Amino acid sequence: MLIAIPSDSGAGLDAKVSEHFGHCDSFTLVEVEDGEIGTVSVLENGDHEEGGCLAPVQLLKDKGVEILLAGGMGKGPLSGFQQVDIAVHFKENAENVLEAVELFLSGGCRAFGEGETCGSGCGGHHHDEPVKREPIVGRADVQEGRVVTLEYDLKDSEGNLFDSSKRTGPMMYLHGGGQILPLLESAITGLEPGAQKVVEIPCAEAFGERDEERVVEVPREQLPEDAEAGGMVMAQDQSGRRFPLTVLELGETTARLDGNHLLAGKDVVFDIKVITVEQATEEELTHGHVH
Repeated sequence: MLIAIPSDSGAGLDAKVSEHFGHCDSFTLVEVEDGEIGTVSVLENGDHEEGGCLAPVQLLKDKGVEILLAGGMGKGPLSGFQQVDIAVHFKENAENVLEAVELFLSGGCRAFGEGETCGSGCGGHHHDEPVKREPIVGRADVQEGRVVTLEYDLKDSEGNLFDSSKRTGPMMYLHGGGQILPLLESAITGLEPGAQKVVEIPCAEAFGERDEERVVEVPREQLPEDAEAGGMVMAQDQSGRRFPLTVLELGETTARLDGNHLLAGKDVVFDIKVITVEQATEEELTHGHVH
């Protein structure tokens, strides 16, 4: 059994468990056989800007990880791990890798669930206590430096539903932090809790035009054995950056992959509702993301 633990240094079993899953320095990988700890190795956490929250999911899947012990993550990554059959457990009060693994082996790490997700995609991390934010004095509208929680539906221009907070939970983000599309952020500015708005965004300002040069044919053997048409695989460029590709076709010897975003070339429509607006903490403002 191979266990992965997000960690903040390459110190092996003594490494501190990272509270911020998406941006941890590395993953400490621990082999366990018959309840005994064996080989320990360190896997650097790649740049997942291109692949988003799901890049670490595929990274760990490719390494054969079966268990992830984490302090917190958004609903998107949790769903991703569930889809690739990596079981996610909460590290409880364990502070370093050894404590987390021993606690898991003793049955002390409960399965990760709704109570542990931060409800913000990959933007935040979990705390044992809720984040305490100062109340907003005056009008609590959407402004730079405030934490905004949205419910949303994302559709293409033909009305096909692509994503929804009904499936993934509300989105929480730091306004002005560059975490959502600029036109969407601009359209939301000034709204107050309870406000609803439909925002239409042309493809050039959303996920870009389609580029047929990003459709490539590769040897089938380069793909994971469990790759399926319509699914996603991760690739890596010469600089080491990882990015997702959609599997268009699988032949006996070759596969056609698409590097375009699934909504590339499409105008999109966001149907949003503002749920809460809160003042960000100093730590959130410094780090540029929600905690």
